[in-house]
Amino acid sequence: MLVVTTIEITKGFQTWKDMVKASGEKMKEYGMTMVFAGPQADDETKLHAVIRFDSMEALKKFQADEELTQRRIEAGVKVETGTFTIVSDESLLNYPTTISQHE
Repeated sequence: MLVVTTIEITKGFQTWKDMVKASGEKMKEYGMTMVFAGPQADDETKLHAVIRFDSMEALKKFQADEELTQRRIEAGVKVETGTFTIVSDESLLNYPTTISQHE
C-alpha cells in the first residue's frame, strides 16, 4: 500500500532525514519503506514523501506510536500538519527505470 504524504518541518531536511535513519528498526517493525522523500523546491519547510506500508494495520500502528511521534516532533515535524493520501494499488512505479540517490 502506497501513501503520499505532505508535512511541515521546522529544523530542515537533514535533521528530518537523520531522524528517519535512526528510526530504521521502527520502520521495519511497521513494514514501512520510504520510497521517496524530499523538501519542496520553493519552500523547504514542506516535505513530500511516498511511503510503502505492508498494510492498513501497519499504517495505523505507525500513526499510534507515541514514541515515534515524539521523535518526529523533536526533529522539527509539525505532526498536526500532516496529510496522508492512500494511493490505489494500480500505480506505476519505477518506469522505465529506477532512479535512486543514496546517502
